[in-house]
Amino acid sequence: MVTRQISEILQHLRRAVLLRDGAGMTDGQLLEDFISRRDQVALAALVRRHGPMIWGVCRRVLHNHQDAEDAFQATFLVLVRKAASVVPRAMVANWLYGVAHQTALKARATTAKRRARERQVTQMPEPALSEPELWHDLQPLLEQELCRLPDIYRSAIVLCDLEGKTRKEAARQLDVPDGTLAARLARGRALLAKRLASHGLGVSGGSLAAVLVQNAALASAPTSVVVSTIQAASLWAAGHAAATGVISAQVAALTKGVLQAMLLNKLRGVLVVLIVVASLVGGGSYLFPTYADEKRTEGVIPLHGPYTSKLREADFNKTILDMEAKLWAAGMSFDADALQKLYADDFTAYSERGRSDKAANVAANKRSRSVNVKFRDVEIIRLNNDAAIITYRLDQDVVDREGESVSKLRNCRNSNSWVRREGEWVLVFSQLTQMP
Repeated sequence: MVTRQISEILQHLRRAVLLRDGAGMTDGQLLEDFISRRDQVALAALVRRHGPMIWGVCRRVLHNHQDAEDAFQATFLVLVRKAASVVPRAMVANWLYGVAHQTALKARATTAKRRARERQVTQMPEPALSEPELWHDLQPLLEQELCRLPDIYRSAIVLCDLEGKTRKEAARQLDVPDGTLAARLARGRALLAKRLASHGLGVSGGSLAAVLVQNAALASAPTSVVVSTIQAASLWAAGHAAATGVISAQVAALTKGVLQAMLLNKLRGVLVVLIVVASLVGGGSYLFPTYADEKRTEGVIPLHGPYTSKLREADFNKTILDMEAKLWAAGMSFDADALQKLYADDFTAYSERGRSDKAANVAANKRSRSVNVKFRDVEIIRLNNDAAIITYRLDQDVVDREGESVSKLRNCRNSNSWVRREGEWVLVFSQLTQMP
């Protein structure tokens, strides 16, 4: 019995040493250990491995040391609660980056409200040496544009440029061939550089990578912050009563706010599905054929054409189709002015990349457009005389002004909510979901 206990202790100690920095294990393996066994050693390894990158995000978004520390800790507390939602498991770094950015933005908004009341700001200490001019210009825009990159490109940049991993190490983490990782990294850097150029910041993919790597090396989270975060996350994961004394009220509130925002995003998608299902059960759907002519002239939207209505409100349905056609006509022709009129001022869009508003979508249309658009399984749900949801499966390619590919979307479900306000139809909500 004693020999067995000693053996188990030695195995645990060896495992603890091995996992301190996740040596020999991928992000996916560490995450699975935590999800399946609530392995606190695996959780600590993830905090240490990705801590510098998360600290860098928090430091760039926030200029107050305490706020950055709170956002850092809250990011990993969110991981504790939402670890099972990280899919695929290999994309831990990419997922953490998105949560860190969202958490830092929420912390910044909270701080802005506090500043308005207190009129006091404590700046986070900066390095003694002045930052290069390029980095100074890049900082305010980096997170904004990096968050808008497709996940396959952003994950490569996060691992190689923000975490300093070699291409071979990053490829292993993502479980892809070295050549695939290299291609994604090069394409991601080029896309990011092009998006930064739209803000007047001229930088090549190579120089962008150099400045990111250089500054990532400086983004080392304070040891005290890492240790306190591991302690808080471990206690919270175990449901330990002592966690309430370790986690500050500010961090608890910040974590709760981010978790609620994530839940709200999920519920919005569920609500759209429920409305569609309820309409179908009640026989209130409107269908028309799929159009698949790949040689269709630019600007001619497949939503036009003969259709068979199962409802008597043919005029109502045609109005919604016409509004949707105008939306896609603008999206296929860089017509930002048309989009400006079609979007409601409080327009909100949700996709795999996160939440965006009217200004962001109009700005995106100035940089890129949709081509090779194909629709199928189109349905219209009439909510009342002044509101409707149109939903359909969608394939499309997105290209920039030079015609270079930005992204390819396949088998996505798009849902748009149209509302009539003061006699004019405007788009108030949109959700794009990747279907299995």
